[in-house]
Amino acid sequence: MPLLAEKPRYQYFGKAYDLTTGKYVYSDNHKEYYNNGKHTHSEIQYKDANGKVFGSKHIEFDQNPEVPTFKTVDDRDGYTEGADVKGKSVRLFYKRKKEDPLSEKTYTPKTPAVMDGGFDYFVRNNWEPLSRGERLSFHFIAPVQLDDYKFAVLKIKDGEWKGRQAMYLRLEIDNFLLKQVVKPFLLVYDVQTRRILQFDGLSNINDENGKSLKVKIVYDYPKDVLEP
Repeated sequence: MPLLAEKPRYQYFGKAYDLTTGKYVYSDNHKEYYNNGKHTHSEIQYKDANGKVFGSKHIEFDQNPEVPTFKTVDDRDGYTEGADVKGKSVRLFYKRKKEDPLSEKTYTPKTPAVMDGGFDYFVRNNWEPLSRGERLSFHFIAPVQLDDYKFAVLKIKDGEWKGRQAMYLRLEIDNFLLKQVVKPFLLVYDVQTRRILQFDGLSNINDENGKSLKVKIVYDYPKDVLEP
């Protein structure tokens, strides 16, 4: 866990809007911590539309940035999910409600594997092939399913986003049957910094009734992040 004296190097936030109604539903507030110029971990607070904190995530990138150790907790109902990564082995765990027992499974996922916030690092590490239009497949690990699923990511277009050069990506499940059920995600990345600017799709945060939210998240960065 972070030491009290430690200060985050970067802070920014994303605002999530319901994809159907456009209503502002929550924000994710990121603090990024670095050691010798390397992003080691992040602390994320989730706040509702009134600014009240309802959940948090601790995520560690220092061992394997694409498959990070993490834990997300929603204080409203006790929903918990996460993973402990030790070498190639991953212990997945989750519970849907406070009173539920923790379900868990330890296994070695197939490679390439991606989990949670590690997707940003997968995009950054594969920027060149993605920008050339290559379609890249990987195993997306879902702790709440105690499993992984084949996904693929592909560039839709190069464009602009609020005056910045951006790469638009489509992330979709790479399985014909599941494709009918799981709609593709849209992701927009900043070309200069390779930071995410926008995300449209199924959120990892539920609504107050524990149902999955479909959201559009728009990220807001301070100048020192976007002009390194």
